[in-house]
Order: sequence, then C-alpha cells, then structure tokens
Amino acid sequence: MRVLIADDERRSALALADSLSAEHDIAYVGIANCARSAYELTDALAPDVVVVARRLDDGNGIAATAELKHRFPELRVIVLTDVFDTEFVPRAAAARASALLSENGELSEMLNVIRDEDSDEFYVNPRVYTSFASNDLISSNNNYMVTGGAISVSITPAQSQPIGVPNRNWKSSGTSTRKCLP
Repeated sequence: MRVLIADDERRSALALADSLSAEHDIAYVGIANCARSAYELTDALAPDVVVVARRLDDGNGIAATAELKHRFPELRVIVLTDVFDTEFVPRAAAARASALLSENGELSEMLNVIRDEDSDEFYVNPRVYTSFASNDLISSNNNYMVTGGAISVSITPAQSQPIGVPNRNWKSSGTSTRKCLP
C-alpha cells in the first residue's frame, strides 16, 4: 500500500511518515504541504491512499480531497481533522473522502483504514460520531444515518459545494516533498 501525506504541519507529517515506514505492508511515498503539490505528487508517485489534513498551506483538505477524487477517481483519501462541526462531515462525504479521522486519533485506526481496500463506505472516527451524537445531530429528523461504524450522509445542495482553494504561487522543494509558497 503506497501512501502520500498532505499536511501543512511538517512535524506532524514527518511523525506520521515515520510511523507508516515502520509497517511492512505500507510504503510512505512523499509529503505535500499544499493542495497543488498533493495533485502533482499523486500524479507522479501513484499512491493508493492520500492522507489529507483539514488545513493545507494553500487551502483546505476538503477542497483538495474533492479535486484529488476528480483527478484520480480510484484513489482513497483519508481526511484528518481536529474540528468537529456540523458542516464538515457532509462536506467530507460530498468530496468523496474514504474516511474522516481525528488528528489526535489512534495510529492503529488509521492503519486499519489505510489497509481496508474493499470498503466503499465513508468511515467516520468514533470520536467524531460521539461529537455528533452528543449534539443531537444524529436523529431521525436529519440527514445522518449510522450503520455499524460508518455514517451515511445525505447531502443538501449547499453542503455539496466544496470549499474553494485560493490561488497561490508554488514551487518544488525536493524529490518527494513539494512546498507551496505564499
């Protein structure tokens, strides 16, 4: 399994890369800190999975996820977040993310999601689910349905619009890492 990491926090990306490198069946192939470099590296390195942070140097992980899925439909994209709001889950689902995980979650959970090639469900971390359940966001009167660890999301037209990525200049920095510059 080949994994690309897209995260604007270099230390977090390197820590995740080290953890992935310790796995015998997972090959970390590169780090991007912005959406544009994630697109380029995905094209050049052909990862099976891209792990995308909620924030990137040139925009956000949801818009990057939508574009990655548009360009590479078979690609699996895992979005990492530390913010659990009512709009984020449906936007991640609309962007066709494979999973939404907590940035502070367990490595074992991420490894399981990375290795789960056969799942067509949108997996949501239990912490995110708990956040929704505690806010009464999952009920019979809304657009969320929980089925065994995954959340099925009905998207409203407004929620289906990905958040835009602002244009910025960027340039290459290294072979497996690309850096966007303001």
